[in-house]
Amino acid sequence: MYIKQFKIKNFRVFDEISILFNKGINIIIGENNSGKTAIIDALRICLGYGKPDTNIYIQESDLHLNPSDPNKCNTEIQFDLVFEIETEIERHCFYDFISQDPKYPEFQTIQFHLKYSLEENGRRRFFKRSVWGGDNEGQQIPYEALQEIFYTYLGPLRDAVSGLKPYSYNNKTAQLFNKLTKYRKGDDTINLSDEIKKSLAENLYSVFESDEYDWKHILCEGKSKVNDHLNGTGILNKFPQIEMNYVGRKFSDVVRGIEIRRPIYTEPVEPRLQKYFEIYQNGLGENNLIFSSVVLGDLMNRCEDSELEIYNALLLEEPEAHLHPQYQNTFFEYLSTLTNRGLQIFITSHSPTITAKSDIDNVKVLQRQGSSVKAFCFNILSETDYTNSNRKYLRKFLDTTKSQMFFANGTILVEGIAEAILLPILSRKFLKPRKIDLEKNGVEIVNIGGVAFEHFAKLYNHDDENKRLFSKCAIITDSDPTADKAMSDRAVIAQGLKKNHLEVTLATNTFEHDLFETSDINRSIMRTVYRSMHPNTQDLQGDFNVEVLMQKLKSNKDKAEFALQLNDRLMREDSFDVPPYIKAAIEFVVPTREISQEMAIEV
Repeated sequence: MYIKQFKIKNFRVFDEISILFNKGINIIIGENNSGKTAIIDALRICLGYGKPDTNIYIQESDLHLNPSDPNKCNTEIQFDLVFEIETEIERHCFYDFISQDPKYPEFQTIQFHLKYSLEENGRRRFFKRSVWGGDNEGQQIPYEALQEIFYTYLGPLRDAVSGLKPYSYNNKTAQLFNKLTKYRKGDDTINLSDEIKKSLAENLYSVFESDEYDWKHILCEGKSKVNDHLNGTGILNKFPQIEMNYVGRKFSDVVRGIEIRRPIYTEPVEPRLQKYFEIYQNGLGENNLIFSSVVLGDLMNRCEDSELEIYNALLLEEPEAHLHPQYQNTFFEYLSTLTNRGLQIFITSHSPTITAKSDIDNVKVLQRQGSSVKAFCFNILSETDYTNSNRKYLRKFLDTTKSQMFFANGTILVEGIAEAILLPILSRKFLKPRKIDLEKNGVEIVNIGGVAFEHFAKLYNHDDENKRLFSKCAIITDSDPTADKAMSDRAVIAQGLKKNHLEVTLATNTFEHDLFETSDINRSIMRTVYRSMHPNTQDLQGDFNVEVLMQKLKSNKDKAEFALQLNDRLMREDSFDVPPYIKAAIEFVVPTREISQEMAIEV
């Protein structure tokens, strides 16, 4: 079984949110403070319910507060988990959790509900907890069924040195070995039962008690030194005679002392000559990988052992921590293979590298506008909403830079490099009546290198608000008029995409053409810049018109160079005019001052 849907109500940044998850891997992305950690913590609370070793609890500070309404105080948090049933074993084990659709009785799911209500008793405030399975609140659930649910959590701030240090508290290496149920010896696989573990520990401990070795005599010598001093300092016949033993009577005692080290010499050398790097001597990235691998080894052991839990999940925050992009790629690729072993994975990330590497149907985008946070899940889009052709194009397109659009407050799509270069300075320095710093406002400019806008438009213009991104998007493109048409056919198609969270603004002609024709000051500056690029070109010496400029700017290479030079020049200029269609696009995407202030208050 796997978590198909998760509903959260009045928890931290969420007033109410519903997320559709996939069977295998799920990538939860979004800007800072958009609720990624809140989702992971909510999963930890639910999946850890009924376990003795849970270390996360609901506190009053977890209640959602609406920054736009200080008089509204929530007193109830609720989580609803919906599991998809895959086997009859799951149906039998979680019989008390079964939910049946009244319209379609054959459609059943496993549901787990957890509610916390804040109550007051005199001066004491506390949470009253309610838990039930299936459809009816109050329906009892057997706690033994909850033990069939297991999760492993890897937090964003992993202390690898402490977590791998022998004899340390919460030693991950010891946990791995304590959970082993079999091992290989030559060509044989041996079951590692509790009896065998006990026998192995006793065999090892017998070495310390044998007269054949000196460990017994060393222990006796140390013990006698202590007892001699106790005899001398205590009252006659009343001093506390003590006994000493080596620890290690249990299998768990032995494996607590296992040490992880990395050999320095990679070529084969005699054991006495080999030297090692201690864990604390490694870089943070390498320790991150070692630590994660130890934890994953323990988790895979659980997944492969049919006698252990029915459901296993990995909750992993920021796997990119301390890893360079190539390591992020290989680590993520490896995580993807683990889903074949019945593991459901939930990853939070800020990494465009990981986002670009993921199948888009696995991506869950959290977006925050004002005081609201919403989730956009690609897997909710049907073939009618978003065709396979759209998906294939987006997969090919989303490299590590363009995938940043999913982390942005807003997006501006442009068809060429010139617009991508010049829009930031036009908006930041010359926009009227107010200048807008696109970067400061979290707006991403994406050059799609053509006019295939439809693949992106469908992410913003759907009539169902649950099937579109929460942020706004503007398409800036050219009309490309001809002698008999005011705009080209593809410009007409682009204009027809305008709806809901998508704006489309068109140049009267083309970007450079409209920029040149907007004002005399624009013409003067652009002529100067282009002359400096081609000082020996005769027809550029006078006040050449826009047709001459466009005749020269035929190649994308020349357009890019011109845009770079113009950008450098505008850094030193005090006056330049922004074409109206560009101004309209920017002002559509950037939040109003009221929303920006509201966001600042909430943060």
